[in-house]
Amino acid sequence: MSDLPTELMHLGSCLRRYGLPAGADRIRTLTSALALIDPFDPTQVRAASRSLICTEQKHIPIHDALFNQHFGLTGRQRLAQTPHEVSVPTPELSNESRASDELGQVDDQTMALQAAASRIELLRTTDLGNGEHAAEAVRLIDGLSFRSPRRSAYTTRRSSSGGIDANQILKTLIRQEELSCLPRSTRRERDRHVTIIVDVSASMKQWLPALIRFLARATPRLKARSFTVGTRLTRVDQHFCAPLTERELRAAQATIPDIAGGTRLGEGLLSLLSGGHREAIRGSVLVLISDGWEQGDCSELRTACARLGRLSHRFIWVNPRAGRAGFTPEVRGMRIAEEFAQVMLPATTVDGWQAVAENIASNLGRGTTRANRDAASRHRETANFNEYGVKETMTNG
Repeated sequence: MSDLPTELMHLGSCLRRYGLPAGADRIRTLTSALALIDPFDPTQVRAASRSLICTEQKHIPIHDALFNQHFGLTGRQRLAQTPHEVSVPTPELSNESRASDELGQVDDQTMALQAAASRIELLRTTDLGNGEHAAEAVRLIDGLSFRSPRRSAYTTRRSSSGGIDANQILKTLIRQEELSCLPRSTRRERDRHVTIIVDVSASMKQWLPALIRFLARATPRLKARSFTVGTRLTRVDQHFCAPLTERELRAAQATIPDIAGGTRLGEGLLSLLSGGHREAIRGSVLVLISDGWEQGDCSELRTACARLGRLSHRFIWVNPRAGRAGFTPEVRGMRIAEEFAQVMLPATTVDGWQAVAENIASNLGRGTTRANRDAASRHRETANFNEYGVKETMTNG
């Protein structure tokens, strides 16, 4: 069954045959206007189409009759706005008309591609927690692009633009050879370790499809150590070490024992630090995905976050709720995050998750990320009111 944008493209082709200016740009604008009207109300769709396509009074009866005929609405009293029937002439198509019809088919194909692109752009900005098309939009996370963060290694390599290599100069002079030029070298680069910790408690239940898909996408591409935390800490990167199908994704999700349960975030992070993963965190990019809703002792969460901030190269806290209008970090966990995390990012949409992926690959240092966080905090202070001027807060109750 064809969707409404495709049917509008066919309608535009039909309107052009009878001389109406239903060009590709106007049909494209009409397709975009569907987001602002009720697409299930044919009266609104026809009114929008008429306002965009009919440039003369004589175009209106032809447009309305063709619209009703194309969508099977002929005879509906709801759409009949004139008491008389409108007759539409059906002349024979000339050679020029056939040529323009062939061009119209090409335009329809072009508009089909553009409509698909517009649909994807709309889904990339859809709220993944409770948006109307969240189930469809969350699948776009499978297309996120990742780059591993880099760090300087201890070994060096020859370079034409690096620093002067004193060791190579000494070796050359010891061999009693002449220096034709000053040898230079630069440090090699290696991938920096990445650790991802995902809160899978009940307060994150609406975001679980996005979280699981992000883990499945990021873990094999970044070779990350991945953990989930709810009432306990669970290492899950062995289940996400390769691209997964839908069935394998559900099976991997079923291996998380405390999914959609309670929240003991501080206790789970302390067990991570006291276990054998402490040295793996040292110098790595640490990504903690949580809304900060802590049911346990917040002093444990404060202690854990302070240690994570000191051990890691960069501590990134991702909150899926933070991208919603009027959000302010009122829960105690998010206040602790503001104190110790170098970077705080929202991930309410697919574009937000792509920004997280890009920030993981960033080479910003501690000082720069702290300055960026302070600037973002000042921005939130001026933008924490919704369109009605009411401040939206989230507390621990």
